[in-house]
Order: sequence, then C-alpha cells, then structure tokens
Amino acid sequence: MAKEFDTYIVGLNELLRDFSKLGKEASKELRQASKVIAEKHMVTAFKASAMQSGRWGDALASGIRAGADRVPKVMIGAQKKTSISGRASSNMLRYPVDTGEKGDNPWKDGVAREGSFAPFERTTWLWKARTYQKPALEEWSQAVDRLVKKWPVM
Repeated sequence: MAKEFDTYIVGLNELLRDFSKLGKEASKELRQASKVIAEKHMVTAFKASAMQSGRWGDALASGIRAGADRVPKVMIGAQKKTSISGRASSNMLRYPVDTGEKGDNPWKDGVAREGSFAPFERTTWLWKARTYQKPALEEWSQAVDRLVKKWPVM
C-alpha cells in the first residue's frame, strides 16, 4: 500500500509516541476526531477535485474515503471494479488520470514519452485537491489540544 504525506510536521512522531502513553481511550478519541476532520476537509476536497478530472471523475470520486488513524487520513482508490469500460477499478485510474501516463515507466527504452496513454489527459487532480491542508491541520491541532487537556499524563 502506498503512503504519501502532504506536510511534514516537526515533532509529530514524538507527539504520537507521547500520546500513546495517555491510554487506549485517548487514542480512540484522537482517531475519531481525525476521521471526522478527514471526512470534512480531505475527502470533500479530493472528491471535488476528482469530479473535475473529466469523464473518469465519478469513478475516481467513488473510491475516496476517510480512514481511521491518529492523524487525518484519506484513502484514494479501491479494488472494486467499476462500470467503466474494461471494468477498471478506481485504483487503476488514479495515477494515469493524474499524470496522463500509462502506469509503466515513461522513460522506457531511454526515450521520454509524453502522456501517451490515449484516453487519459493530464489533470493533476491529486495536486489540485491540496487546498484542505491548512484548515485540516488547524482543526487537528485543536483536537489534540482538547484531548491533552482532557487526558492529563499521570
């Protein structure tokens, strides 16, 4: 499974390590708050961006959902086959629709190819969705502050 992080937060690993000392209930609450934030900001932004990516928008948007983690998390793509020609899954569409390229190496045989996979046009929909970052991080920071006050370290 691919993982990508949009923003580097200094001290995040240490914060999450310390947060685990607060107990399972505190972690559970943080996961719930993070999922709500992801649904509100991230899923909304990615679905809106996917819908602007041409004829593949519905299929891409159907595979976008929030995940439960201690930081807001969005999962893009699913293995479930869609009604698209050739029964492609949204996982199969995610990369080519964003880059305009076929999933193989664009430098094959030492020759650079532009987005050569005929039905795909480069939309960069994944990057265009990144408008959620500031509000999501601010809301997550507030959630962490609330939980730290509620669950003091013993």
